[in-house]
Formats: sequence, C-alpha cells, structure tokens
Amino acid sequence: MSLLGFNDPLTAIASVITGLAIVLSLIKYYLYLTCGQFNSARRMDGKTVIITGANSGIGKETARDLARRGARIIMACRNMETAKQARDEIVQETNNQNVVLLPLDLSSQGSVREFAAEVLRTERKLDVLIHNAGFAETFRKSKSADGIEFTMATNHYGPFLLTHLLIDLLKRSEPSRIVIVASELYRFASVNLNNLNPVGSLPAYLYYVSKCANIMFTRELARRLAGTAVTANCLHPGMIDSGIWRNVPFPLTLPMRVIKSFFKTPVEGAQTTLYLACSEEVQGVTGKYFMDCKEASLSASISDMDHELAVETGNKQLIVKHIDVSSLASVRAFAKDIVAAEPAIDVLIHNAGVAQGFNNKVTEDGLEFTMATNYYGIFLLTHLLIEPLKKAEQGRIVVVSSKLYQYASLNPSNINSINPVNYFSLFPIYLYNLSKFAEIMFTQELARRLSGTKVTANCLHPGVIDTGIWRNVPFPINILFKPIQMCFRTPEEGARTSIYLAVSPDVESISGQYFRGCRVYGLNRRVQNVTKQRELWEASKKLVKLTDEDPQI
Repeated sequence: MSLLGFNDPLTAIASVITGLAIVLSLIKYYLYLTCGQFNSARRMDGKTVIITGANSGIGKETARDLARRGARIIMACRNMETAKQARDEIVQETNNQNVVLLPLDLSSQGSVREFAAEVLRTERKLDVLIHNAGFAETFRKSKSADGIEFTMATNHYGPFLLTHLLIDLLKRSEPSRIVIVASELYRFASVNLNNLNPVGSLPAYLYYVSKCANIMFTRELARRLAGTAVTANCLHPGMIDSGIWRNVPFPLTLPMRVIKSFFKTPVEGAQTTLYLACSEEVQGVTGKYFMDCKEASLSASISDMDHELAVETGNKQLIVKHIDVSSLASVRAFAKDIVAAEPAIDVLIHNAGVAQGFNNKVTEDGLEFTMATNYYGIFLLTHLLIEPLKKAEQGRIVVVSSKLYQYASLNPSNINSINPVNYFSLFPIYLYNLSKFAEIMFTQELARRLSGTKVTANCLHPGVIDTGIWRNVPFPINILFKPIQMCFRTPEEGARTSIYLAVSPDVESISGQYFRGCRVYGLNRRVQNVTKQRELWEASKKLVKLTDEDPQI
C-alpha cells in the first residue's frame, strides 16, 4: 500500500489536490456569501464628499459609486497622474461632471494644510469625509518630511490633522459623516503611547498599529462630537486585492498570489464604506466599527466596555479597575484595592484568558506566560479575596475553563510540567490546554478546602467562542481560520453558563463541579486525581510566593 492508502502514487496526489481544491472552493464560496452588499438606491444629489486615495482600489470604486448617485466628489490624491485618469474614467462612465481632483499627500502636514485651505476656500459645505487612503510597507523604514514614521504619518496622523482642519465645515454642514477605513488587522497590534513616533519599528507591523490608531481615533472623535450632528464611524473593508500590496517583496509575492485569490475585489471592498456614507440606517450612529455592512464587535483591549455597558444597562455601579493577571504584583495591587473598598464579594468570576501563538514568553515573576495568566494569577487572586467572599451571604467562585483540558496532562512533582518556561512545540495551544487542566484541578481542591463555609467553587466549559482570544492566530493562517470562526458560539452564548453559575438558585449549594451547557458534566479521571490536586496546590503556593501573612485557604 502506498501513499495515503492508494496503490497508485499519482492517484494519491490527484486525490489530495482535488480535496484541497474542493476545500478552497468552499472557503471562496463562503466568503462570497458573507460579503456585505449595499444595495440601496439612495441618491446623493447636493451632497459633497471628500475621498482620500480615490485614484485606485476601493477609494476609486467608492468615488465611482457616489458619483453615480449624483454627489459632488472631491478626489484627494497623491499620484495626480493616475488620479486624472481615474477622474476622467469616472466622469465618462457616470456622466457626473461634478468630480473635482485635488492634490493631497497625507504623509506631509504641509500638504494636508494646503489641501484643507483649498477646500475651505472653495466649498461651502462638506457632507461626508472618507478617510480611505492607506500605505503599507514591509521592511523598508522611512520618515515623512516632518520626521514622522511614514506609515503612521500617512495612515493616522494625516487623517487626524485633516479632520481637525475640516471639522468646522463638517459642523456647518450637519448632519454630516466621517468614515474611516480601518482593518481587522488592528487585532495583531497595540498603540504604544510611550512611543507615538516608532521610527525604528518594522513597517509591516506598523500598518497594524496604524489601523489600531484609526479605531481609537474614531471612538474618541465620536465622544468629542457628542451633541453635534457629525458622526464618526470606522470599518474593516475586508482583505482587498488592491495596490496596497505592491510593496510586498519577492519571494513573499509568490504565496501572496494564492492568498490573494481569496481577497475581495475593490468593488466588494467599497460596500461598507458606501453603507456608512449613504445609508439612512446609520443616520445618528457614531463611534462604531462595521464589517460587511453591519456593526461588528471590537476586542476588549480597544473598546470602552464600561461606558457601553453603563449606557446599555442603565447601571451606574460599573467600576473599571486595572489588573494584569500574568503579573503577581498587579494581582496583589488589585486585590488590595478591592479589599479596601468592598466589605463583601458575592461572586468572583475568573474569566480572563490568553492563548499564545508560536511565541514563548516568561513573566517578570519567572512564570510561563500562558500558565501565569490562566492559572497562577487566579490562584493568587482567590487567596487574596477569600475573606470578602466568606463575608458574603453566599459567595460563589466561578472559573471559566475549557474542554480542551482533555488534551493535556500535568505532573505537579515536575517543575517543568507546572511551569514550562522552556516549552516548545509545533502545537503551542498545548500550553492553553495545560492551563485549563490546572484550573479544573484547582477548582476541585478549592471546593474541598471551602467545605463547611458558605463559599462554593465551580468551573465550566463555555463552548468554543468567537472572541479576541484567537487574535494570536498568525497571518495568513487567520484568513483561512475565519470561516471556521463563523461556526463558533457568540460571546453572548458563551457567557450563559458563567451567568448560570453566578446567579442561579439551582446551584446555590453545589461545589467542585464542572459544567457544560448549564448542567453538570463528567470529567476524566486524570484531572480528578486528588493527590495530584493537593500537590499542585502546594507547588502553586510556592510559585506565587504566598506568605504566612497572606489569607490562607
């Protein structure tokens, strides 16, 4: 028997190729079905729209569509030669002569100011400002004429300045809209507020950073415009087969040809921009993030959950406090604040979690990062908050674990097993599984030690959830991963068992159990080994440096 069980190697190879082609075709078809479409026939006669980067890609298609709807279009472009060709093409196709071309280099503050001055001189109104222009470089580092890192200058600081210079015109034109083209790639980056001009960073990464900055800017802008009729929203257009990929160097261009076959066309990529610019459905909506012509959720690191929850629920008793569960010092500082402020705690929900990609990280305390965040941090925090929990009428501890514990095993007597700082595997998610194994062992031992008190401890599997925990899936695997994510539960669905354990009277006296789907579920024998649970507890006390002065369980 030869390759894959086929007698003929050629048959085996042909079967593999056929299977791969079918899978790729299904993914392509799925992307087609889920692609947002703005099908409204709404006219834009009498409206003035500025579109940056309108000479190619989704900017050009946005200009073409809005010109067809009768809007006055101001194409703000850096490359005037291609811009003139695009303008002539749009005028001829749409028969709209009211398409104006103005030079704008967003990387240059001087150019931004000149452009804004010309607009203010010639335009009496501005209904929609679309920040579409974008720049991406892979390795070559460069600065703008103003000494600002080029990618950040073009993608964030230029639009930031231009918005300020045109804001009074937008206010005089109320109701008006600001639309910012961001990207889902923001999930792979964060803005370092201590280094706002990262000239030494890798430009490819800075594209992600600039998109993160776009979203942060949009949300803060919306807050500052509260009380006006100017709205600000941002969007992910999809992965687009456009000129932004021109700077990908050889030989990376070779696999990109395959990957780009799954990208949207510029016409498809323009749909959400058009939706936010035209649709009556979003009149008055501001500070939101959209994808495929509908509102999308943002990662917790960039959203203002306290503000959103307060507005949605009307509950004024929402308090936000900082904690980095991977840091023992941060856990102690957080616990100290809570104990000082709260006489009793009714429910402690250990929900925070991290899943690393292919990176090995060790915390400042010498703990493996995934284990520190998912297990050791909650172990320490539980000890430090146990007294307020005991003072509650009926305290509950809820630990969000995972059924992935089944694919791990833990030996407390081996330090490399419980603190695998030198761990390397082609399957990095194993560390996540290991941390979930430890959480369940901790919950059961905790329940035994709390026997005779009014505090219960239970853990749960929430389901496989489409949340920010998947942000570390590396590019380009994340593109193929997207269709799989669509089969996952929503965060709302995933929260149901946590809520059940936190509030239901049905589980008031139940402790030490593992729940799935709001009911008790069986565990495998390996994770229920009482001797190993006790050994893990004692080893954990040493690793988190519990002292005799700390509360004991």
